[in-house]
Amino acid sequence: MQTLPHILRKNGFTYTQVLRGGRSFVYEQRITPKIKYYEVFELRIQPAKTFPSGKSYPAKERFPGNEDFGEWTWSCRTYERAYQRYLELEKDHPS
Repeated sequence: MQTLPHILRKNGFTYTQVLRGGRSFVYEQRITPKIKYYEVFELRIQPAKTFPSGKSYPAKERFPGNEDFGEWTWSCRTYERAYQRYLELEKDHPS
């Protein structure tokens, strides 16, 4: 299974993995060199797929999309708040 990368780019932003737990992640989102936010989200797996053309993709950890906020993804302005949310997720879903 493919795991989420430590650094990735999406929607014009750079995201850097700050924490990875058994059930959740914290990524730092760089808005500008001085402004950053933190995205906290639950681990979600996208299943493997094989298309009729024969092309296949392995199962992989899923980075959230805009529609996932408030459901299994949260944005925090401070690391402290992100860390609190991360601990709540890890507590709610022990490994």
